[in-house]
Amino acid sequence: MSSAELTSKMIKRKRMLNLVFATATLLVLGLIYAWSIFAVPIGKTFGSYGPYLSQVFQVSMFSFCFAALLGAQIIKKFSAKASIVVAAVLLAIGFSLTALFAGLSIWALFIFYGILVGSGCGIGFNAIITLVNTWFPDRVGFSSGVMMMGFGISSLVFGSLANVLFGILDWGIVFMLIAMLTFTVMFILAFVVKPAPEDIGSRLGVERASAQTKTSFTQQKFILKTRVFWVFSIWSVFVVASGLALIGTAAQGAAVLELDEKIFVGFGALMVGLVASMNGLSRIVSGVSFDKVGLLPVMLAACVLCFLCMVGLSLSLAFKIGPLYIVAGILVALAYGSVPVMGASFSRQRFGSQNFAMNLGIFSCCIAVAATINIIITAFLGSPAGDNGSLIYGILAFFTAVAFVGTLVFGKLYKADLASIDEELS
Repeated sequence: MSSAELTSKMIKRKRMLNLVFATATLLVLGLIYAWSIFAVPIGKTFGSYGPYLSQVFQVSMFSFCFAALLGAQIIKKFSAKASIVVAAVLLAIGFSLTALFAGLSIWALFIFYGILVGSGCGIGFNAIITLVNTWFPDRVGFSSGVMMMGFGISSLVFGSLANVLFGILDWGIVFMLIAMLTFTVMFILAFVVKPAPEDIGSRLGVERASAQTKTSFTQQKFILKTRVFWVFSIWSVFVVASGLALIGTAAQGAAVLELDEKIFVGFGALMVGLVASMNGLSRIVSGVSFDKVGLLPVMLAACVLCFLCMVGLSLSLAFKIGPLYIVAGILVALAYGSVPVMGASFSRQRFGSQNFAMNLGIFSCCIAVAATINIIITAFLGSPAGDNGSLIYGILAFFTAVAFVGTLVFGKLYKADLASIDEELS
């Protein structure tokens, strides 16, 4: 075996170990999605907080999005390691202070969990994806998909474990255990995973990745000043808004259709787990698909699937068709899960690796926009699991149809940009 082949083999082995470490860490970070599980014992302890608990999750998601931008600045001025350490400290403090001072007022939850925990997750998420993706210049879709799969299924794995512990221990003690777990795992990751060598593309024999060290005027354009980003955002926002509508009310929808009584007791909780599992699976499937067939086919497939699912959910609630609700609800997570993976892949392929952390942070703000759309719809029409559920999913079906048209426009802009980049790099 030649020295070049040996070097390539060692790099491939090391990057897979890094990917395993990163996925395990994101599995812990994904606990932010388990708020509905956390809210149960907190609501029982502090009954007056009930009407406001759902808003704590919304605050955490907004904090997650905007903290990702802050994390990008920490990476730029210091390093990804520093960003991960900052995230570890914020998470430990956030969970600990929530456990100790939640009884003061609902504002303690907004500040300690909503802002501190949400910010820690956003900073850590950006840093980990940025750090480990540099090891995969040839398989950015695969690496993003695997890591985000861990993030997506966390509420199923650790959320379920936390739910069991809540039946044994006081919720405050469980939060202290989570604080220690997140800090330890992230602190270890910060010092175990190193940045990839700058010439990793040439070491792996990846021609296009090797060319990324050259200057491309098109790639250096600020992401917010490009038409291709804004058209891509239309797809992202509408698909995410559709997915969040179902994910946030999956159990309630099952209750409305009386699936617990028709199938078996506890199906609502199982429905949440099935949606989380499909969400996680989608991330690896879409990542691998990106590497095989490219970005546009994945986006178009997600639009079509999301549209069919929204129509299915609308019909299931209008005519009380339980099996249709189950199938459509699980499959919509397949479309929703592709968005963060395609966002990372798009950011890396179109804008290069130099400002990847910042671009990924900007893209993450699409989640906040999608959440805002759902908040507005809910304010006027109520919950998707309520009386106007069929109408709400019908509106979201229209949004996904618009996203499909936008994706066709995006395809032309994207291909033209990639052609310009190739010409500039050649």
